[in-house]
Amino acid sequence: MPSRRVRPRLPEVSENQRKARLAWNQGLTGSSRPADERPAFEPCPADGCGTPVVGRRAPAAGMVQVRGAADGAAAHWYCPGRCAAIARARAELRAIPMRPGGER
Repeated sequence: MPSRRVRPRLPEVSENQRKARLAWNQGLTGSSRPADERPAFEPCPADGCGTPVVGRRAPAAGMVQVRGAADGAAAHWYCPGRCAAIARARAELRAIPMRPGGER
């Protein structure tokens, strides 16, 4: 099957095709809005967020300890909320076994 680039684009000739396109786009026409200028990732402003665990005491009050994956990654302290959730997700992804080709 040819890719979308190669396939010819059929023109909208009927009124029903135009109505279907408007219904799909919820009535929006024209060009889309410009992309957001904010960075995709912003560093955490909390002091001590992401520091390795070197004892039982957190670097700041309210920090959450997130254990590394089973592959031996070290545990780190993170601020509760977004940073801890991202760290847990990364640890879970690291726990996925590698395929023989080197991919997960």
